[in-house]
Amino acid sequence: MSVEHFPSTHRTWIEEELARGDVGLVAVRTHVMMRSRAALVAYVQGARVSVLGEADDIVHDFFARRFGEEDYLARWLASGLSLRKWLMHGVSAHIRELWRRRARDARSSSMMLDESHVDASALDAERAFDRMWVRTTFGEACRRVEAGLAEEGAQGDVETRLDAWSIFRQHVLEGRSYRAIRLSAGLSPSRESEEQLAVATRRVVRRVRAELRKILREDGIRESELDREVERLTDGFDA
Repeated sequence: MSVEHFPSTHRTWIEEELARGDVGLVAVRTHVMMRSRAALVAYVQGARVSVLGEADDIVHDFFARRFGEEDYLARWLASGLSLRKWLMHGVSAHIRELWRRRARDARSSSMMLDESHVDASALDAERAFDRMWVRTTFGEACRRVEAGLAEEGAQGDVETRLDAWSIFRQHVLEGRSYRAIRLSAGLSPSRESEEQLAVATRRVVRRVRAELRKILREDGIRESELDREVERLTDGFDA
């Protein structure tokens, strides 16, 4: 598989891996399948096509068929689509293929399968996919940051013995005020102490954003789109 038509200075991680040949192809296939599986399962569930089988089985079949094609990812790179869109289009086409096959088999029985059902549920399926894609992407970034902070033994506030990740989790992910965080630690709140917690939170927010950029690069997002995607994923962050 060749990706030589992509200038090296503009290649994403995926493009650079594919340029390594078979070893890189295996790495990219594994990465994409691990990153996209939950979102693809959510898409199939949203499509409401249980008559075709379990969502996990449909996604497994999709992977086996499409990723068995050596040029599948090269065609994505040439398409100009985001990886999310490419995979959504791919699993949608796979569902339609399965549906038509099942409809042909049903003609000799009393079962009636109308493909308009697939069309009617497409929007719900796309929304389910996108929600899960965002959740897994953000979750992976948080997991990496939490692990990194734990390894470093990073402290957010020595006085409260609250680590930086705990402060971030309580304030940003759980919506607790700094005042409430200090009170739950058995300490009186003050403007100065709350500002210390805010500083710790902002440090973690910066790290989460940085990890999101790394993950999005791994997913094939172009440099020109990274800032917009990071903002979309962290919309509502309040440090």
